[in-house]
Amino acid sequence: MEIAYIVSQYPARSETFIAREVKELLVQGNRLLIAPLRWSDTGEGIRVEGADVLGLQWNPFDWVLSLAWAATRRPRQVLQMGRDICTAPLFSGLWRRLLVLSLVSLALARELDDRSVDHLRAHFLDSEAIAAFWVSRLLGIPFSITVHTLSTRFPTPLLRHVAQATSFCAVSGNGTKRMMKGMANRQNRVGLIRNGVSLPSTVRSRAFPLVAPVWRLLAVGRLVEKKGFDTLLDACALLRDWGRPFRCDIIGDGPCRDRLTEHARRLRIERHVTFCGAQPNHEVYRALRQHDVLVAPCRLASDGDRDGLPTVLMEALSCGVPVVASAFAAIPELVTDGETGRLVPPNAPVALARTLRRLFDQPRHAFRMGREGREQVRRRFRLEQEVETLDARIRTPPRASTFGDFREQAYALD
Repeated sequence: MEIAYIVSQYPARSETFIAREVKELLVQGNRLLIAPLRWSDTGEGIRVEGADVLGLQWNPFDWVLSLAWAATRRPRQVLQMGRDICTAPLFSGLWRRLLVLSLVSLALARELDDRSVDHLRAHFLDSEAIAAFWVSRLLGIPFSITVHTLSTRFPTPLLRHVAQATSFCAVSGNGTKRMMKGMANRQNRVGLIRNGVSLPSTVRSRAFPLVAPVWRLLAVGRLVEKKGFDTLLDACALLRDWGRPFRCDIIGDGPCRDRLTEHARRLRIERHVTFCGAQPNHEVYRALRQHDVLVAPCRLASDGDRDGLPTVLMEALSCGVPVVASAFAAIPELVTDGETGRLVPPNAPVALARTLRRLFDQPRHAFRMGREGREQVRRRFRLEQEVETLDARIRTPPRASTFGDFREQAYALD
């Protein structure tokens, strides 16, 4: 079976879970095609060996040819796309964004028309899913999506049309599952398929040294508001004021970097905090094995953006590294407070600092939480198991069976 993945850009640094899913689908005998809506400006990021990539740089000439192609072959579908675009206020920024996305989708459909693609896939209920919806309608190919959080960037009526047109809708957390069942209006077509990770063969022999001159904190993610890294910096200032020796490394880059760097300078914690920039995934794993705890103080951003379940939490626990994270979104589905990690309220630097202090005062308990977290990942978040469920769902006709059937079959094989 040939599966085309529509992604926002390629290569990308921050979507390691998509690369893992594609690689595992290749292992399970599928042919994979990656279709980016645009190419990365730097050309740097995660590349997937074994998958074909549409190496097209879209331009207005492509769009004109594709519009003519679609208008002559699929006029009704083109009119439907026009109605979809008009769910946004006419000539608004959102309307223009949808117009450009529709032209890119037409060009993508024209390219895929000559290929033997059996199924379209997209992650996020966002531009990727809208493009998959339009390409699916133009070519008559079934499509599916994985939803992590609900987008606030596009009109809700359009997103509802997308969800209702899927052959199935996978979600990565139970909270999102409840919301999507209402939006998709087909409860048996919405099911839980988590972003999984493979268990590394090497883990830390202990999560902490019993006597540590300096505690080593690690945070990983794009430097954006929803990650809550300013809360982490405030907590670091408290740890310094309490006389606790520590180092905090933050791996990632993004639009908030200058603001966070300035915030660290104002707090006078530059000696304690290092902004390491974006790193490839193998370097993230190396850093995890060299640090004592992974901190993820996620929160709701002012524009409504949020994380679902950050992949780095699974990566940390798979290495036996304990985590401290916000009790927010789908994080409590992975992190059970006091058993597989510690949970704190979002936007609460004092609670975060106190939790970190207690964690380092109890190194044996921290080690046990890392060990239990690894077992939790093995049982419920293992990549091979989750992709097996996904593969079975893709290979089944859209109206054949409910989601529960495939999850039961996949887990029976474990």
